[in-house]
Amino acid sequence: MPAVRERGLGTVRTTGNLPVEREFARALGIPYEEVVQAAFIPVAYTLGTDFRPARRIPRDQVLHGDHW
Repeated sequence: MPAVRERGLGTVRTTGNLPVEREFARALGIPYEEVVQAAFIPVAYTLGTDFRPARRIPRDQVLHGDHW
């Protein structure tokens, strides 16, 4: 990722594709029965360079222990 950024591109590691791994495999031509996807890492040119942390939902609203 630092090498990509050095070249003026941006990227992020995401696992949001895992619930639909079979569909991603089909769309990308990945042999689903032979290859396990661990992450999806899109690469693109970015708009601007003033990167900062995203706004996040407070931890106590999304982290639960022994209950929902």
